[in-house]
Amino acid sequence: MKRYLGDKMGMLSKLKERCYAFVHADVHPEFFPIDAWTDARYADWFERHRAKGVDLANQRGSRFSWEPTFSFIVPLYKTPLPYLRDMADSVLGQTYGNLELVLINASPEDSELKAALQAYAKLDDRVKLVELEGNRGITENTNCGLAAAEGDFVCFLDHDDFIESDTLFEYASALNRDSSIDVLYCDEDMVMEDRGGFRHLSPLFKPSFSPELLLSKNYIMHLMTIRRSIVNGMPAPDARYDGSQDYNMLLYATSQARKVYGVQKVLYHWRISDASTATNPDSKPYSRRSARLAIQNQLKRGSLDADIIASGVASLYNLWFGVSGDQKISVVVRCGCERLAVARFVEWFEQTNSFDRCELIMVVPNRGVLPEEFVAQGSYVIASEDQRLFECFNRGARSATGDYLLFMDDSCSFLTPEPLEQLIGMCSLRGIGAVAPKTLYADGMTKCFGIAITSKRIMPLYRGYPDDFPGYQCNMRAFQNCSAVGYQGLVTPAKAFFEAGGFDERFEGDVGTADYCLRLRNLGYRIVQTPTVKVECEEKSPRERYDNSLNALDFSEADIAYFDEKWPGLRSKGDPYFNKNLDQGSGYFQVASF
Repeated sequence: MKRYLGDKMGMLSKLKERCYAFVHADVHPEFFPIDAWTDARYADWFERHRAKGVDLANQRGSRFSWEPTFSFIVPLYKTPLPYLRDMADSVLGQTYGNLELVLINASPEDSELKAALQAYAKLDDRVKLVELEGNRGITENTNCGLAAAEGDFVCFLDHDDFIESDTLFEYASALNRDSSIDVLYCDEDMVMEDRGGFRHLSPLFKPSFSPELLLSKNYIMHLMTIRRSIVNGMPAPDARYDGSQDYNMLLYATSQARKVYGVQKVLYHWRISDASTATNPDSKPYSRRSARLAIQNQLKRGSLDADIIASGVASLYNLWFGVSGDQKISVVVRCGCERLAVARFVEWFEQTNSFDRCELIMVVPNRGVLPEEFVAQGSYVIASEDQRLFECFNRGARSATGDYLLFMDDSCSFLTPEPLEQLIGMCSLRGIGAVAPKTLYADGMTKCFGIAITSKRIMPLYRGYPDDFPGYQCNMRAFQNCSAVGYQGLVTPAKAFFEAGGFDERFEGDVGTADYCLRLRNLGYRIVQTPTVKVECEEKSPRERYDNSLNALDFSEADIAYFDEKWPGLRSKGDPYFNKNLDQGSGYFQVASF
């Protein structure tokens, strides 16, 4: 990873080392594209894009038709006075002023802190003090603050962090555009003290609401804001959730919310310190236990049969599904003209498949390429040699009898155990329209881990990265909600497939699955990329591995032109799962141009 910002960045370097510690020794991150997390230019980028001067003055003079009250809940425990001032001043200095600041003091023995809190309460009647006799733990301390809060929305702010002056203005604006929003969050970055001020670094540019990503990790984090009525309906949390109390609340709140909205603007600043999980994920080992408990509760609420498994990254988890009942899957395989390749695929599949309720449908140019024993026992469909990819898949799907359909070529093979079980398990979640495995080249490099549909490109994400590389925000280790996924190993409910009209046969590559996924999304389905299943293709990765100017053959210009003809104006709206602050022409999560 490229060095930057000098020796003062020691704490950040420790964080990066932890995040990338499991990357193979022969992988050299310094040769990778510089993503937003590691970009030394970000501090300047932030200064150019933050609201200031005239914009802030105009906001202070603005009025909304609906002006909800926001209650900030801030538990305090041995809070350094400079941290208190940074936090409190950032709240009380909001350009949208309809708020209350609830400060819960769990350090009664700290006379200086107590005096400072009383001074704030005397200075501004929006400050509400809750004095505790002692520290009850972060969850119980938070509960005491919630009992005192009276706002329409509750904002959860850490005592050592602070926010931008326009945070509530952005939140109130969103709520006035759509009053059905029940949960809000925003982009954030990390800050460290530097020459009497703050150095901004490592931005977290977040996607729009991603329920499956939230099952892997608390990607929302800050500034978590929840409608008061949902907070009131939550089961009362206890000390078992200390360290992940916010994650537990988020999982519950988002499951109850009508809409969840992310403001794609850096409004929250996460202070780096040795005691913070921002720098040291091992500083609160109990948070891992409580995070697992929060996920377990969510699985119970959804009646999901899955175990929580480690991802290789602290505070990031995956699910391993169990599949029960009589669900059946049809594996539709497009075959070439090489008899040996077809025979090799059939043999591999029969030896490795562990899922009994499965039918294998081979779409072949002629019966002669199939093994004799398969002709007698298996299912196959004859397609002409010149038929396109999605013509073959549609023909196979029409012959299928499964509840789920899986599509792949005979040149690919799964690398992970129980692939069908895991793909079906994720696809069986309510609202899922398609799930795809991580696609790898033959040399172990990533071919596709989701597809973004932006104003500049339709592009595979993370193409060329080593399999073990964690990616931006370590998201290559997590479930991802995407606008689209690649076709190799794609699983979709048969009902959804025919409801959406199947594949458009004019397309030749993965732009065709982007079209299919968009039609699913228009029907209300979500698209998921999973890291727990991997499929390998025979082709090797291109030599120009990180060249964003190149369109791979599976993202051909002809396909993109037809896509734009079919979906006029859609790409100009941006990709909800690919943050607008990122370079819309790069699949490597780089900061947008200045």
